[in-house]
Formats: sequence, structure tokens, C-alpha cells
Amino acid sequence: MTDTRDKEGWEHIIKAEEAGESLKDLNLSPDDADRVKIANLLGIVEVKSLNTKLKFTRVRGGMVIRIDGIINANIVQECVVTLEPIEGHIEESFQAWYTDPDQAISFNKARQQREMQKQHGEVPILEESDDPEPIIDGVIDVGDVVTQFLSLSIDPYAHKEGVQYEVGDDEEHPETSPIRKNPFEKLKEWKDKQGS
Repeated sequence: MTDTRDKEGWEHIIKAEEAGESLKDLNLSPDDADRVKIANLLGIVEVKSLNTKLKFTRVRGGMVIRIDGIINANIVQECVVTLEPIEGHIEESFQAWYTDPDQAISFNKARQQREMQKQHGEVPILEESDDPEPIIDGVIDVGDVVTQFLSLSIDPYAHKEGVQYEVGDDEEHPETSPIRKNPFEKLKEWKDKQGS
């Protein structure tokens, strides 16, 4: 298990072969520098604390790794109307699936093709558990997994109690536009960079 710090986001790499075998449970808390990276990546003011509990299980005859996680975080965002800092607490659970693409994916692709033939060419949308993420180079970056699920839990239109976002607020103050503050956009930009 290694932990690298030279990337834009938080990385915590585990060997896929250990997940669900010698590595069953993992508690993670990024350090100060990594919390700054996460905040910058997600376009928020600060990640004050982030604690994650991960459980690794082998399913489908050991071909698929299921990750059950619980995120517990305290964050600071800007109010989309006043730009004042707002503290928030996030407590969410999630599941993620990974596999060697040469093993389990081929079965799912075959099943998808069979369904497509039945539905005259319409491609059915697979559940996440039926369409696991590929394991690349024998490792899983669980720091990236946690960051992605944290981003989904952040309120993209956070506002101070008693303050309401009104249509036209972003025309008056373009820098407060909720579209620009949306953490999904920041994550998408980061994922696009990773793919290039």
C-alpha cells in the first residue's frame, strides 16, 4: 500500500490483489496538504476534516471488488448569494465496484448485447454493480474514490441560513454564479485532465 502526493487530487493507492483478501478494512484521513488539494479540486473553501471507513469484499466468484464506504466530513463553502463562508457536515455511505476488465466485464458485455438484441438495438443502462470500474495497472486509488463520492454529497447551491438564492443573483454578481461553484464541474475538469 502506497500513498503518493504529487498529483492534483488526493491519492491513496492500494493493490487490487489485496482488496478483499489481506486488506478487508481501511480507515483513511487525509493530512492537511491533501485536504487542501481536495478543497481546491472541488471548488470549496476548506475541508476541515475527512474521515472515511472502507470495507473491501470480493463478489462474483472473487472477480469483482466491492467497496462499502462511509464518509464523515466537515467542510466550508461559500454562500452562493453572499460569498460568506458556511460550515457544513457530511455523513454519507457509498458503494463502488472494481474489476479486472478482462474477467468480469466480458460477462456483462455479453449480457448487455443479449439484452440489446431483445430490445431491437436499444442499449440498456447497466447498474453500477453490473458495470464495475476497470482496475488499471493492478491498483485502485481509494483517495480518488472517496473524493468522487464526497463531491456528490456537497450542496452545489449552498446558502447561508435565512438567505435565499433569487433568479438574477448571478447576473448582478457573476462571480457568485452557482454554475461556476458547482463541484461536479470541478470534478469533471479534473477527470478530463486525468484522461488526457
